[in-house]
Amino acid sequence: MNPWDLDVNLRFVVLDFLYLSTFLMVGTLLRRYVKFFQKYLIPNNLIAGFIALLIGSQGIGWVNLESERLILYVYHLLALTFIPLGLRQSKKNWGKGPVSKAIASLTAYIVQGSIGLIVAIILIYTINPDFFAGIGLLIPLGFGMGPGLAATFGAGWDETLVNLGFEAAGAAQIGLTFATIGYLYAFFGGMTIIQWGIRKGKSNLIKDLDSISDDMRRGVYKDGKPPIAGKLPLTTEAVEPLAFQLSLIGLVYLITWFLVNWLTNAMTAGGSDLMHQLAHTVWSFHFVVALLVSLVVRKILDMTKRGYVIDRGLMNRTMGTFLDFLIMGAIAAISVKIVVQNWEAILIMSLLAGPATGLILWYISYRAFDNYHFERFVEIWGEMTGTINSALVLLRVTDPEFETPVAEDAVYGSGITLFLGLPLLFTLNVPVAIFKNTLNGYWVTLGLLLGYGLILWIIWRAIGFIKFRKPQV
Repeated sequence: MNPWDLDVNLRFVVLDFLYLSTFLMVGTLLRRYVKFFQKYLIPNNLIAGFIALLIGSQGIGWVNLESERLILYVYHLLALTFIPLGLRQSKKNWGKGPVSKAIASLTAYIVQGSIGLIVAIILIYTINPDFFAGIGLLIPLGFGMGPGLAATFGAGWDETLVNLGFEAAGAAQIGLTFATIGYLYAFFGGMTIIQWGIRKGKSNLIKDLDSISDDMRRGVYKDGKPPIAGKLPLTTEAVEPLAFQLSLIGLVYLITWFLVNWLTNAMTAGGSDLMHQLAHTVWSFHFVVALLVSLVVRKILDMTKRGYVIDRGLMNRTMGTFLDFLIMGAIAAISVKIVVQNWEAILIMSLLAGPATGLILWYISYRAFDNYHFERFVEIWGEMTGTINSALVLLRVTDPEFETPVAEDAVYGSGITLFLGLPLLFTLNVPVAIFKNTLNGYWVTLGLLLGYGLILWIIWRAIGFIKFRKPQV
């Protein structure tokens, strides 16, 4: 899939941005005044996304928000979200906390993907032999890796299916559906778990539910002191510092396009069908290339002692902005028609994958870490059903000032997860890109997932970072 080749009317792009911006304002107002949203800390972008889905092209149809355009935005916003992650800081922490957090995340991905594949294979052998088994692999993409990856990979699979002579399965929209269900698990399930944990005395810092501030519940700093957004590393007379940060992100993305375009053109020059399929896969991995380019640019700036032009706070704000619009676009792009067609599989997979994710993460949280077990579970639950942002929102309820090392371990661990998880990302493409959507390919993929998980756990136990017996706490 090469989204750069798609022709999108500029008028619709501008209107889509204006509509989504308006919905975000409405979501902010609803979070500010509706107690239900405050109780479960539902983020404004999630509220806005459901509003867009309800009145957009997939719902009532009052607003023209076409799914194809929204998926295109999600594709690009995914890379734009990863670039600030690589630019903002060069330091890396490879201690026990981040490493264990990374392997715990990978374990959750493997559990989710394995459950999805097993359910899909059972459906094929029993009631629906034409079922697209790749839907099962969308669970870890939607739940654990977020809507951007789910949409990108799903759209790539749909294009490959069509090229192979199959009917498109609507995988992008189904992936976005799983991502949305994951967010519901993250916040409704997360807040329920937090309230239970506080009542049972499992929280190390919070002993009373009243400790959650009104500012946090409302989503608006009215009584407390707002945090600082960032610093100005350049003088405003020369250039707006935020504009410079955005320009640097744009430069990295431009380099990414040149690299991916050059690589895919080289791969398809020989005319091989396999290389054409792999080229589609490379376009799906554009965000990885973007992250690598951003890390190289950051390294060059540090080596030349120019790293001071980047401000971590401003980079965080740009990343958060891209993520807000990504989530809104992802939810609004869900096709109700495709969801209805596959509702049984989506329901069964979601009902199994959510609790299974919670159980394995609870087991790990009390055996792979030396302290703050409940706080670590809350964080990783939020991330493996949502994003790092939803994880930090939930963590802040149990660790309001981020006094524990959990937040830092989560951020550094996410970087380790990405690189240790690259084999998993390639594995998810095996049945469609290599085995051409045959059932044998899905059996091979299931074996690869479980095999990689076994290798990770053997290494994890060998280095002594996890114990199989629950310690006394």
